[in-house]
Amino acid sequence: MKELQHFKFGTVKRSQIKFADYNPRIIDESNQKKLIKAIKENGLIEPLVWNKRDGVLVGGHQRLTAADKIYRKKDYDVPVAIIDVDEKTEKKLNVQLNNPSMQGDWDLNELADLSKDVSFEDMGFNKADIDFLFDGSVDFDGQFIEDDKPSKKETPYDDEVEDEKDKMAGLAEFNKKKADFRHKDQDDTIINFYTKVVFPSNDAKEEFYKKANIPANEEFITFDQLKRYFEKK
Repeated sequence: MKELQHFKFGTVKRSQIKFADYNPRIIDESNQKKLIKAIKENGLIEPLVWNKRDGVLVGGHQRLTAADKIYRKKDYDVPVAIIDVDEKTEKKLNVQLNNPSMQGDWDLNELADLSKDVSFEDMGFNKADIDFLFDGSVDFDGQFIEDDKPSKKETPYDDEVEDEKDKMAGLAEFNKKKADFRHKDQDDTIINFYTKVVFPSNDAKEEFYKKANIPANEEFITFDQLKRYFEKK
């Protein structure tokens, strides 16, 4: 791996680091609080990426912002991976380091199993994230949601095993559909072109779908469908 290492580990003062004014990544207040909590509990466990040629931060803007709030404007040492690149390469790396298309997708079965040891909350998810990822099949405590399941006395063991296999296959299929939707236009330059919408109630969702003329069982909606809703208002 050493021949692939184009950086050096080091430590620089916070005052030496400039934020990239073109950085396209943002974070909302709720998730920033989670990040601050995680850093307070575990510290910074991986270096930020810093371009020594111009002093600009390439990767780690949200972590550095969180650290600033913890240190409250005091100058402090920051562990960094030091690179030396031109501005164009710097901007390319800024996006690549955070591009979800280059980071893979969740294996939902493994994620559900992992939640038995580490809660979804400790992983940094909220309930809306889990509802979206698992399509309502898993609750925030990591338990499968089963409606109208017969008692064990009424269900042979073999049937229970088959039911579980079907459920796992359904989760895998949902994950595949989500990945296909994200990558359907084959555009690797896209950073994040979808968003999640959590409706206040099922009635509100049904009303929205009806006004936008979207099939009730549609998992994903397009920008054109969304525009159609607002054009009818």
